[in-house]
Amino acid sequence: TRRQMKQAIIRALFKKYESEIEDSHTKMDLMMKRPVIIPEHTDITGEIDKLLGKIEDAESKLSILRREYVNNKAK
Repeated sequence: TRRQMKQAIIRALFKKYESEIEDSHTKMDLMMKRPVIIPEHTDITGEIDKLLGKIEDAESKLSILRREYVNNKAK
């Protein structure tokens, strides 16, 4: 049904954004715990800044999904 399809899409998006957050946290933890200099990744702070941006973006999208499609079931 249409409702089931909508719920499947919302679940998939939740998983996507949660995965992006987890992936970014894992990469940051590795960079901070083992700051081995890799030639193409010499700007560790810059890389961590990018990962924080990915977390911020994914968290924002999760917040919107919750607000628009989970907490407000009337839509």
